[in-house]
Amino acid sequence: MAAVSFNGVTTYFFRNERIHLIDYQIQRVADTLMHSEDFKNNLSMPSEQLDHVITDILGPGRIGKVYILRDLSGTIIYESFNVALLQTPLPIDPPWLTVGARDQYVRIFNAHVSNDRILQVGMVLDNNFVNWRIFDARTLGLIFLLVIGLFGISAALTLVLMSPIRILNDHLTTATSDLKNLKDVDRLPEELLKLRTNFWAKADEFSSLIATVQKLIDRINRNYKLTRSWTLQMAHELKTPLAIIRSETESRAAILPKDFTPTILKEIDWTSDTITQFLSWAELENSHPHKTLHILRMSTVVQNACDRIAKLGPNRVDITLVKDFSVAASAGHLDQLVTNLLTNAFKFSPTEKPIRVTIGSQKLVISDEGPGIDEGILERIGEPFNIGLNKSHTGLKGTGLGLAWVSTVSKLYDWKLKIDSKPGSGTSITITFPEL
Repeated sequence: MAAVSFNGVTTYFFRNERIHLIDYQIQRVADTLMHSEDFKNNLSMPSEQLDHVITDILGPGRIGKVYILRDLSGTIIYESFNVALLQTPLPIDPPWLTVGARDQYVRIFNAHVSNDRILQVGMVLDNNFVNWRIFDARTLGLIFLLVIGLFGISAALTLVLMSPIRILNDHLTTATSDLKNLKDVDRLPEELLKLRTNFWAKADEFSSLIATVQKLIDRINRNYKLTRSWTLQMAHELKTPLAIIRSETESRAAILPKDFTPTILKEIDWTSDTITQFLSWAELENSHPHKTLHILRMSTVVQNACDRIAKLGPNRVDITLVKDFSVAASAGHLDQLVTNLLTNAFKFSPTEKPIRVTIGSQKLVISDEGPGIDEGILERIGEPFNIGLNKSHTGLKGTGLGLAWVSTVSKLYDWKLKIDSKPGSGTSITITFPEL
């Protein structure tokens, strides 16, 4: 391709330079005639005499050129013998032009010799010279096939050589998603790992990159497992001292200040509930869908959840049943999902505002008119303890475990979770369930 491009550029440049040289020769001949007094004095002479004058003035320089003398109307007064061979009209405007004539071209210069005479000086050029058709149809066909062949080989080599990079990119994209969802990162595909054992691996930067990336993945997984193990163990260990503190506080309630015991017990219960929720989320995060699922009517699940949390705000839930549908899931999982969503809506919306629940088209939509969720929180939905600065309208503390649980159980059953929320405009959460 580069050779063809270079040849084309060279051809174009060479052709233009040749034309400039020919234009210079024509211009010089025309100037010689127009500045010759003999030529000017014989403009009205018969053609034969004018032809001798031109020969005397130009000498050998007249060879290979055509000469025409016209009046202002374009009528020919004189023309050299070779003009008749062209059998094509030669316009008197513009000053420079190229006219095709059979298999040849004529490069013409038009100049005013006097007030009533126009001199045309030209040179006959080979057709291939002006268009520079150095390639015939067969040659062009071979070049086209060669270019297509080279392009095909290049594309094939690109696919082969770029395939490992594409596989690595896809794997790292998936790994990023796994890390966001707090999951282990899969090892690199074997087709990449085997590149580390090739005979050129020591001198190949990509093989070194593969080895480094795999070491990084192994370290991430190891650190994640250690962190998860320590966190779960610590959460379990905290429940024991909390139980002891609660028991000791209750036994000494009589000797403690009046408001001291209820405050301590309230904080202990909140901390214990938070640990329980965290352990429940961690267990769900590492579980698989139950083999035995129940067919549950969404309207029934929603109504039961509303009845249980009515103490947070009686008659605040506005249920719209467009079309009831069924869901295949563990009863506890679906019930907890609805309960968490309703509880969050109660917590973070004004007590005088309703909570709207819409059931229909395989979708459950729960909307509130609370303060909304910050963008930074939305980006990290699914992480525990992912809470913003918004305060609860009920005085209940938030931990971020509710939405983390909802996100995890949605992924477990392949339910689609969508959260529409902006600060100051409320929140609408939509769960889309597959049809049965």
